[in-house]
Amino acid sequence: MPGSKLPDYLIAIGLLVFAVAGCKQVQSLAQPTVLKSPDGKFQLTVPVGWHEDSSLNDQANIKAGNTLAEMYVIVITEQKADFTAETTLDYFTKITRDSMMSNLESAESSPPVPVTINGNTGRQYELHGVTKNVKLAYLITNVETAAHFHQIVTWTLQSRIDKNQATLQKVTETFRPTPQGGTDGTVPP
Repeated sequence: MPGSKLPDYLIAIGLLVFAVAGCKQVQSLAQPTVLKSPDGKFQLTVPVGWHEDSSLNDQANIKAGNTLAEMYVIVITEQKADFTAETTLDYFTKITRDSMMSNLESAESSPPVPVTINGNTGRQYELHGVTKNVKLAYLITNVETAAHFHQIVTWTLQSRIDKNQATLQKVTETFRPTPQGGTDGTVPP
């Protein structure tokens, strides 16, 4: 039929294609977010969709999450000066791991394994347990810098660990001292 309009369903399909393409374009323009500790000495980069979340932990220096995907991260930094000279990364990992396990029901943990996070020595382990009737899975990495011990605690629902583990690992691997904080987290001269 000459001069007839396109059927409405073809217009609707065309609009849908443009909308999807537009959303993908906007997503590709979005950038990960760099979060810094309050003193500016350390930072962590979280993917698109993650946001700072001050409600996660009062002691944490950096805290963020993606509530839709049920993934979270906190970083707790401790000054080495607050511990005896005999406190090693392995001992720090033992006491913080024991503390985490005591705060969970049905806690199960893998042994800590050595890792390197941006040139800093670390120990990483998985922890599964229940808190407030919710089954959680954690990927926890303790990192040592010259003047600090850091706990990078990431977690998700236990049912989502297989899907979310790679993202939690990537977030952990972005932890680093800032240029202002020097390589050991201290302010350079």
